[in-house]
Amino acid sequence: MAHEKILVVDDEANIRLLCSEILTRHEYLPTCVDSPHMALRAVEEENFDLLMTDISMPEMDGLQLLQSVREFQQDLPAIIITGHGRLDQAIHSLHLGAQAFIVKPFTQQELLQAIQETLEKNRLTKENLRLKLLMPLFEISQNLLLEVNPTALFEQIVNVASKETKSDQAILSLRDDVSGALEIKASFPPLDLGSDGIDLFKKIGQKTIEGMEAIIHVEGGKLDGECSELLERCGFSSLVSIPLSYQGKVPAVLSLFKRVDNISYNQSDIELISILSGQAAIAIENAKLFDQLERSHFESMKALAQAIEAKDLYTRGHCDRMVEYALAIAERLGLSAEEKKHLGYGAALHDIGKIGIHELILNKSGKLTDKEYEIMKAHPMLGAEIIKGVDFLSPVVPMIYYHQERYDGKGYPEGLSGEQIPIGARIIAILDTFDAMTSDRPYRKALPMEVAFAELRRCTGTQFDPTIVETLIKIIQEDPQNSSHAH
Repeated sequence: MAHEKILVVDDEANIRLLCSEILTRHEYLPTCVDSPHMALRAVEEENFDLLMTDISMPEMDGLQLLQSVREFQQDLPAIIITGHGRLDQAIHSLHLGAQAFIVKPFTQQELLQAIQETLEKNRLTKENLRLKLLMPLFEISQNLLLEVNPTALFEQIVNVASKETKSDQAILSLRDDVSGALEIKASFPPLDLGSDGIDLFKKIGQKTIEGMEAIIHVEGGKLDGECSELLERCGFSSLVSIPLSYQGKVPAVLSLFKRVDNISYNQSDIELISILSGQAAIAIENAKLFDQLERSHFESMKALAQAIEAKDLYTRGHCDRMVEYALAIAERLGLSAEEKKHLGYGAALHDIGKIGIHELILNKSGKLTDKEYEIMKAHPMLGAEIIKGVDFLSPVVPMIYYHQERYDGKGYPEGLSGEQIPIGARIIAILDTFDAMTSDRPYRKALPMEVAFAELRRCTGTQFDPTIVETLIKIIQEDPQNSSHAH
């Protein structure tokens, strides 16, 4: 390609003139100097695409010059110009990193051929290096497509983006489908910049979405006044913010920031971010579709559970109350987002096995016979059997199977005790009993809250997990709406 900048260093005026005329005629941009000292000054001031230097000059030979120049431009390709008596030095120069040499006197064709071959070789070397650097990223990008848990996916995106671009801060913001507002979903490292930082990230993200194109700002560049001030206050000097677009929509924005003492983003960084953002946009859409599919399956399963409730007016709303309290307990106990989601499913579906129990047994107002009780005891196993074939509900199976176990080991079906019982099953067991006590039944009215609390505490350590009992009571006592009425 033409227009490459070539630095020619030779103490012979006729060689400099010849090179200048040939190169200019073929649309190269030559800078010709007569000494290594002038060459080093030129390299300090601008970048060149190629160095051509005489091997034998008074103050510094061409090989010394090549080594000095590479302190400024490490990957600058070089052609050594030599006379017939200096071929051994020219060959030695190839071992020191020169790409080619030409022998004086040379023809126009020899000069142009050496330049073209050297530039092409350098281009291929750079491309090969670039691909080697990008290959791990392609593998990482493919792994993103396999992650369907949104929280884990968002964290993976910011971690990879930060690491691969050596950014000081990576932010992933999602656009709400209804309101259009941006919400920060993941950051690496975790946010600790205060209100200015949050303000900056949201403004940059919003500008990226509104413009539907990347915002690239490097040190010394221009950014609008308010964002520029925020950037400076937060200690950043450069940023790249990319819209993660999919099928014409922008569901998310990936914003990366570097501090003043970090090197600004370059073309390689931007290319890398573009590849990552393209894969990230598809991965986010995949996760959304998977989530929608999962919700659809769950709603179908929940409809079965609610079909059981519909048989009994007294248990209507039981599932929804179970889910509400279960999630509140999970929050207090510090369970992860995934654990909370699965607990919500478990609380809603814990009695799904009762679909296989006869209605006469379910709605019997008096005490069950021994035979009826044995039939009723099968409902956790039936429930686990119903949902075990649904992949996304596999973590819920143990909650349903073990939710009739007792803390002292005297429950069923396996007689597990203490923390052998999955925490989800322990939470559901307490909530199931609590909701039954505080709901109207065919044979009695709902018990007052304080009576229900006293009963839960009486059974602490025998039937129920003490920590979970106290957590539930505290949650209800802190919410006047809950503590003022039974169901």
